[in-house]
Amino acid sequence: MLSRVADALFWMSRYLERADHVARAVNVTFQLDLDLHGVLANPVELEWNALVSLLKQPPPVQTGEHPVAAVQRWLLLDTANPASVMGCMNRARNNARSVRGSVSPQVWQELNKLHWRLTDTSLQARVADSPHDFCEEVQTGVLLFTGASEATLVHDEGWHFIQLGRYLERADKTLRIVDAKFALLERSGTVDLPISNLQWGAVLKNCAAYEAYQRLYISRVEPERVVEFLLTNADFPHSVRFCLGRVMQSLAAISGRPADRCDDDVSRVVGRLHGDLAYLDSETLEGERLHAFLGDAQARCARISQLLQQQYSLQ
Repeated sequence: MLSRVADALFWMSRYLERADHVARAVNVTFQLDLDLHGVLANPVELEWNALVSLLKQPPPVQTGEHPVAAVQRWLLLDTANPASVMGCMNRARNNARSVRGSVSPQVWQELNKLHWRLTDTSLQARVADSPHDFCEEVQTGVLLFTGASEATLVHDEGWHFIQLGRYLERADKTLRIVDAKFALLERSGTVDLPISNLQWGAVLKNCAAYEAYQRLYISRVEPERVVEFLLTNADFPHSVRFCLGRVMQSLAAISGRPADRCDDDVSRVVGRLHGDLAYLDSETLEGERLHAFLGDAQARCARISQLLQQQYSLQ
């Protein structure tokens, strides 16, 4: 496959996954803000500032603009922010358009329809009051795109580059969410059980994991179990271990080698991190050891991305 086509498919998928992640994070924070209103002294400052810190995207506040409205506009609508939902959507659509012959009509249609739905001025105008509808459109549209790509594309090299983009981005974002939220909630020292449940529940919802967690653990939301589930569960599509397993499968399919052979640098880095997660012990899930492990895992995900660029000339 031409590196130009592989690059476009990889980044199309990665930008869509990033848009989905940002939309979900904004929607979850909005709902959590409502739940905590009147319970905590200043939930706006705690939750929205935590979101900005997590995404590393401080917004420029316009004259007379409410700080929360500024965050929502910056993260969802403002194309001056390349990591905003609309910034990611534009880049995903441009990449798809450049390789129209390598995607099915259904895949292009779902992506194009989502782009035009999100540019609707009436939908965007409602974001300042409530971002829920806009974020729901993003999440539903990305699911439709994923379903179309699964059902209508040949599962060849091009499809595997789409998988690489999706699952590498998802693994990185799950690691960042767990690291940032664990540090924030540990520092705040929340002892009120209902509030702690709400905040750790929000961590799960940020990773589309709340219902899956509740089905596995029929009990209250416990921090240690949340972290273990999001990092090490082998069957949940947003866990880091699951994502890296899919990355390993796609790398093997693209290179044409057996899945249990790691004979290039990128496969070795992915395989070692996947193995570390498979055999993660309970002591590593505590305090500073967890923070150190998460930081190292994020660095290795960044290394995987760099090695992919070198090996397959992805930009």
